Amino acid sequence: MTQKIPVTIVSGFLGAGKTTLINKVLKEKHGEHIAVVINEFGEIGVDHQFVLDVEEEIYQMDNGCLCCTLRTDIADMLKSILMVKEQNGIRVDRVLFETTGLADPAPIAQTFINVPFLNEHFILDAVLTVVDAKNFLYQTAHQPEPAKQVGFADKIFMSKHSLVDETIYAKVINEVRSINAFAEIQDLDARPVHMSDMFGLELFYASEKKILEMQEHAEEEYCEECGHTHAHGDHDHEHHHHDHDHEHHD
Repeated sequence: MTQKIPVTIVSGFLGAGKTTLINKVLKEKHGEHIAVVINEFGEIGVDHQFVLDVEEEIYQMDNGCLCCTLRTDIADMLKSILMVKEQNGIRVDRVLFETTGLADPAPIAQTFINVPFLNEHFILDAVLTVVDAKNFLYQTAHQPEPAKQVGFADKIFMSKHSLVDETIYAKVINEVRSINAFAEIQDLDARPVHMSDMFGLELFYASEKKILEMQEHAEEEYCEECGHTHAHGDHDHEHHHHDHDHEHHD
């Protein structure tokens, strides 16, 4: 059987700094061949790059990475990437999937587990969440998504530390830790992010119990009114990080 392609999910609220990480992947000469699935090209320039699939808007960047927008179902998009990979003989070492700023990453992660095609060809490496130190306290007071994104993270990147004083930053860290007590926190202003900080972490599948609990929550949260399953929702769930058992809360 072909080795599964690792997938990294990058989440973070609007304006947190996901684009900075994605641009690093797409534009640096790092030697990795990564398929980057984003929601909008926006600030990410893809001009003058080699077009591999016009219909699906799949571009090959100068450094060998692929870049494409998510315009259809996740499974369909990744099928297109595999097709381009096979037809063009292109290497794909891993996939980076960017969520929207308002997305809860839990249902997205669950899709990779519950859809047979995705489960057969891909494996989740880690869920990374970018936290905006300048706006996080305000965001969590007014929106549920930032806390969900932090709560489900395997690793957290803090952005905009330099834009707040140390008292505020300490409050932000305390709030993050109250939601997610054990995920590693990396300050992007303190040291530049390297590829090894983002990929090959193998954090998501540290325990099968997390997967079982996600599936149980999905079954419990089936909504008769709209006729589909709501994953994660308002339930607390355990998330096992290496050998340490701990809970993540919304």
